[in-house]
Amino acid sequence: MPETAPRTPFPAPEFLKQRYPMVMVDRVLALEEGHKIRTLKNITVNDTHFPGHFPDYPVFPGVLTIECFAQAAAILIRLIDGETPKLFDVIGSVMDFRFIRPLVPGDRLEVEMGITKAVGTNRIIEGKGYVGAEVVASGKFTFGKLERP
Repeated sequence: MPETAPRTPFPAPEFLKQRYPMVMVDRVLALEEGHKIRTLKNITVNDTHFPGHFPDYPVFPGVLTIECFAQAAAILIRLIDGETPKLFDVIGSVMDFRFIRPLVPGDRLEVEMGITKAVGTNRIIEGKGYVGAEVVASGKFTFGKLERP
């Protein structure tokens, strides 16, 4: 994927609905307009969940790894669709997600997501997570839109 600098600082509030401590994207590293995104999440011992997961061997929770992928996908969808004031992007399903090795403090998780199919407002997005050149997780998501409450 070509390394292109985003035009806006990320994660800007207008691109993610999540707020601290649930923001799982530290930076957008690359963007292939309308097709792919590459994001970064630094796994640090200061993350709020490590004191309890697990005290003697801190492991980044798998569900938060999935959330890293989902937030990268949400930013990509938002960049493609623009502002949709009456609609809200939601995960429809998580499929074939694989955890290849645990993430631990000090890891720099780079998530690459790409749209493989789009029908109306629904998307199928696949991705891989890397620490360096090593694939540490992979999976596929469906996203749709709901009316905002």
